[in-house]
Amino acid sequence: MHHWRKAWYPLIGPLMIWVVFIVVTPFLGAITIVNLQVLPPLGDAVIKTAGIFCTMVLGSLGALAEIAPPFVTRREVNWRNRNSEMLFEGEVTWKDVPFLPPVLNRIRSTTGKRRRQEWTESATDSDAKPSTA
Repeated sequence: MHHWRKAWYPLIGPLMIWVVFIVVTPFLGAITIVNLQVLPPLGDAVIKTAGIFCTMVLGSLGALAEIAPPFVTRREVNWRNRNSEMLFEGEVTWKDVPFLPPVLNRIRSTTGKRRRQEWTESATDSDAKPSTA
């Protein structure tokens, strides 16, 4: 059975905090600027469009594909590596790789791929028979 803390723990990481921030802030900012009526109608439309872009594109990239600005991904990688025994079963290490340099990075696991490759290499080495020439 999956413990409830293990299921909810990833939701308090820096990446999810970023996603909530990038979804809520543009709406609040756009509503405030539009209600102050300091910009012409074209300016209000630009502010609303930028808010929708931030919400739809950056929010979905962060939540679904684990893509965020480098300062967020560095903190998320440090947090995941520090809390790996709580978040994941088995040994996993994480790193951030450039996605759209210098604006966006992506979070990737590194241990799983290396382990599988090392395991297949060691299996083929041990299966090889010495030649008797």
